Amino acid sequence: MRPSPPQHPDKLLQLVQKWAEGRATLKEVRGYSDEELYAVARVGHAFFHQGKVAQARTLFQGLFAINPRDPYFARALAVVEYAAGNPEGALSAYEVAVKLAPGDAAGYLGRAEVLLSMGQRQKAAEDLKRATRCEGDERLKTKAESLLDALRLR
Repeated sequence: MRPSPPQHPDKLLQLVQKWAEGRATLKEVRGYSDEELYAVARVGHAFFHQGKVAQARTLFQGLFAINPRDPYFARALAVVEYAAGNPEGALSAYEVAVKLAPGDAAGYLGRAEVLLSMGQRQKAAEDLKRATRCEGDERLKTKAESLLDALRLR
């Protein structure tokens, strides 16, 4: 799984310059494929489900650093940050996920759950409403609606 960066030094220099300017990702500079990165993510999930949160956190921090344009890596990082006891870090990662994929309910729902745990009910309710308006996974919309209903009952 060794990446193959561009062989020509000038090409590599151009990519590194773009990366330094925020116009390229480390994924592009090093030549990682999506398959390679998602294979690492599967290991991160295995660690997480085995209770090895610190190891999962390290992997997802790395994946996010390599490809900060992938909302999935941002959401996964948010989950492990929260599990590691860092709700502020989770919130920051969800902020990125929502910016990268504003039409994906998962980012809003996850952020709402963190906000609820921090006692920020109004902001959480706003995110839950956004999640219900997103296209896609009906289960996420149903969960958001259920949480909204529970908030109204209190």
